[in-house]
Amino acid sequence: MRPRQTPTYEANIPESLSGDGEMAARLASAYFGEPMPWQPHLLDVMLARDERDKFIAKTMGISVPRQNGKSWVVRARCFYGALNGEKILYTCQHGDTSDEMFQKLAEPFEDEDEPELHALLKTVRKTNGQQAIRLNNGGLIRFTTRTDSLARGKTYDVLIYDEAQDLTNSQQAASLPAISAGAKHNPQTIYLGTPPAPENKGTVFRDLHDAVHDGRSEMAWVEWAASEIGDKTDRARWYECNPSLGTLIDISAVEGECQQMQPDVFARERLGWWSPVGGVQNVALDGSKWLECQRDAGTTEGKLAFGVKFTADGGTVAISWARAVKGGGSYVELYDVQGAGGGTANIADMLLRNKDEIAAVCIDGKTGAAALVQRLHDGRFPKKAIIPSSAAVVQSAATMLRDEVNAGTLSHIASPALDESAMKSVRRDIGHDGWGFGDGANSISAPIESASLALYAARTTRRDPQRVQEASF
Repeated sequence: MRPRQTPTYEANIPESLSGDGEMAARLASAYFGEPMPWQPHLLDVMLARDERDKFIAKTMGISVPRQNGKSWVVRARCFYGALNGEKILYTCQHGDTSDEMFQKLAEPFEDEDEPELHALLKTVRKTNGQQAIRLNNGGLIRFTTRTDSLARGKTYDVLIYDEAQDLTNSQQAASLPAISAGAKHNPQTIYLGTPPAPENKGTVFRDLHDAVHDGRSEMAWVEWAASEIGDKTDRARWYECNPSLGTLIDISAVEGECQQMQPDVFARERLGWWSPVGGVQNVALDGSKWLECQRDAGTTEGKLAFGVKFTADGGTVAISWARAVKGGGSYVELYDVQGAGGGTANIADMLLRNKDEIAAVCIDGKTGAAALVQRLHDGRFPKKAIIPSSAAVVQSAATMLRDEVNAGTLSHIASPALDESAMKSVRRDIGHDGWGFGDGANSISAPIESASLALYAARTTRRDPQRVQEASF
């Protein structure tokens, strides 16, 4: 199979791509390596000109899955622009991305073995946060990470938003006016990114994407993207959505991603899939219903049980407790989230200290769980009170908690860590038709998993120790 070299979706692309795209590609290939077949097309769109010699695509959006080579296109556009006297502001979200882009573009100008380019160089400013390449012809490329005061008081001709999935409205508002009065009177704004993940706070890129797809925007848009989550093991889809698969992207790396990522995460990160709504797709719980279950205080009624969840890597452990009244409501609360590197002694001590009050404890995790169970056995914690976890238990616990949230019979107090975990965790497939709480790309499911295990333990145990005093945890 060969990767697809034409976009899976294009909108508002100029009918005529006459301009300097070919020239820009040739210049870039001389200094940054030969392009892949798909890359020059993006330059053709960016640099297409009308009868007045102005850019037809005043605004352009590009969405391509990670590691496919968007950076080559950015370098080519900046290189061409600076050589033609444009003032360009390159912005991104992360400092290492900005540093790499700056170093790659500065290198040919600083190379004394390139006399023509070196003669054009006026200054190179290398101070972090103020990196810039200034040429004798007036050309300028400034590199910076984004802030809410970005570019205020400055003037540029071209504005490039890399890592656009993180771009916020306030960052856009601070920088977009900077190209309104450029000396060339030929402004252009370019957005490059990937479909937003749940942790991406920016909404600009999604809003632009949705407006184009809904026919509400005339900005040029190019993307390689799957239309649905689909079958993540379908290799034909890998090649359809990754134009550089087999060249820049190693097929074995994608195989590893496929094995480790949940279907929706793989679809977004590797197949460029845009979820129908911003944020998490295939969420495990209804976030609004979870918030409706919030109360001002906990409860002392019902059986007391604990749930302990070790993350897959064994690095973190979450502990929650729950109370359940037979035939009535239930309550869950996050006790703690902590690093598991220090062992399980403190968790075991807390459970042992309150063993006369605890009806049951359910412990899950491949790493850490066995050590905790052994400590409880050594401390004479009632064996019947320890519920061994299994795939069936995890499935039942997740379903039980979801059903109680939907029915409004579960309550909880405000807890930032538990609330985030409840509202951002996704459904993780277990077996053929089961599910549990999954991390997605956030690694935040442990708190809600521990709460579900605590609820399961409280609901299913037959033990009902008599409470003689308030638990001291």
